Amino acid sequence: MLRYWLGQWDDALAELNSDDTDAPGLRHSFLREDWPALLVHGVAALIAGRRDQRTTAGHHLRLGLALPIQILTDRENRDFLLAAHALALEQSGDIRQAMLRLAAILPRGDGEMTLIHQWLPDLVRLALAAGDRPMAQAAAQACQAEAAAETQPARATAASLRCHGLLRSDPGPPRDAVAHYRSAGPAVELPAALEDLAVVLAERGRSDEARVALHEAVSLYDGLQATWDIRRADSRLRPYGIRRGVRSRRGPRATSGWEALTPTEVKIAALVAGGAATPDIARGMFLSRRTVQTHISHILTKLGAKGRVDIVREALRQGVSA
Repeated sequence: MLRYWLGQWDDALAELNSDDTDAPGLRHSFLREDWPALLVHGVAALIAGRRDQRTTAGHHLRLGLALPIQILTDRENRDFLLAAHALALEQSGDIRQAMLRLAAILPRGDGEMTLIHQWLPDLVRLALAAGDRPMAQAAAQACQAEAAAETQPARATAASLRCHGLLRSDPGPPRDAVAHYRSAGPAVELPAALEDLAVVLAERGRSDEARVALHEAVSLYDGLQATWDIRRADSRLRPYGIRRGVRSRRGPRATSGWEALTPTEVKIAALVAGGAATPDIARGMFLSRRTVQTHISHILTKLGAKGRVDIVREALRQGVSA
């Protein structure tokens, strides 16, 4: 979850797929509950959906949505799955059902501690697109309630600024949210806030400023490979005559060779080239050994290599060292 919000999506997926066996007794106990599976499938489905990998997203949605919501912990940990399901409905063109699905996070029941402000700007956006202003107002009020509980203005406050900016078509609040995310993160919310800002600026007829915000949002989405977000941002600005011209700053990521490695994989390859063993890499990068092994497996596949010696040879050829 942390890596999702930090924008380290490839690392998040590597950890989700690692099937960690470092503590088998703990893991067995952990997976007897449904809530870890809700998170695993929810995070994986949301990343795949935002990357427009609909087959992968659909696979995780089917598995996740088949799980029963039986206890409080299950309900508290289904938010990613709800967001991914809402995204899939939006992609199919059913905006109202997408809104209703995401609205299932409201209201929070007695004893529920999980915060929901991070999802509420999207609920406001969907509600306004569906013509349901009361729902948009309810989402904004729920977000404001969480913001009011913060001892220092933080993530809930920034999310609330986005909600109110969309509701009032006022660029001031989302601009303040953008400033917050620039200084404090999380990385995934900055491009979304820029996208909202671009829309509100366009509604006010400030096309040049809107275009600048849109370009920055798309550049950041591009770094996440968030293909769907780019398409959505373009479609939201198109009615105002705002187009970027160039569809994407980068071409598709290479699928093989050194260029296909993620930043984490490059770092691990460099450590392997420096002679580090898997446990040492794991400790130094605060990862489990199994997750490091998963990364190494991905490196071998992308390089068409058979073992660590080949990784060392290619890292040295690339001039990379630990």
